[in-house]
Amino acid sequence: MNRPGISIQQAYASPIIQTMMPGCENLNQNLRSLFLQWEKDPSRKRSSAPTPVIKVAVYESGFDLFSNPEPEVQTLRQFCLQTLGYVIAQLNTYSSEDMAELRIYEHSWYHLTRYAGYTAQHNHPMASWSGVYCVDPGEPAPEHPNSGALRFLEARGTASMYLDPGNAHLQPPYMFGDLAFQMTAGQLLLFPSYLLHEVAPYYGQRERITVAFNAWVREADAAMDAPSLKLR
Repeated sequence: MNRPGISIQQAYASPIIQTMMPGCENLNQNLRSLFLQWEKDPSRKRSSAPTPVIKVAVYESGFDLFSNPEPEVQTLRQFCLQTLGYVIAQLNTYSSEDMAELRIYEHSWYHLTRYAGYTAQHNHPMASWSGVYCVDPGEPAPEHPNSGALRFLEARGTASMYLDPGNAHLQPPYMFGDLAFQMTAGQLLLFPSYLLHEVAPYYGQRERITVAFNAWVREADAAMDAPSLKLR
């Protein structure tokens, strides 16, 4: 039904960006082997303390993954951060000149999740954007349809305080509730760091392997003494 004079504003939207890395099969195989090897290497101690978020049956690396010189790691770094740069430009309507004055800084790490492993709900303070790249989703568990799902939790605490036929079936982007993503190998998700998220218990036998990062952006004249990515 068309009613003249009525407008609908999409308020308080939170973007979740999905993309795939093309031709990533060999890259992911090499990253899997590399991460499993690093986990067993006693000389590769964490460069920073693990996050205080509750994790069960999860190995978390140090937070300097993208500083490693291995070609596979650097290829993934470029893909993740260049994709984020594109998203930043689109959502903020920056020009190419604006982007040339910005730098992305990041913390990055990998997770190895094993049988019955999970990560409790959390977000990432002190960053504007976060990302998760799937190296290996592990094995499916038909009896557990949400096994290993990356779940984003409803950010509006009172959104479902009262449900009736007037609001129970709202269309996107106005619906509410948690969102679950069963990630596939080569998939990258980018999202605002304020979003609460968690990894549901994983019931596969093969390791579920993901790379995560937090990013913040500074103008070039305010750049810090840390590795960064120049945006174009």
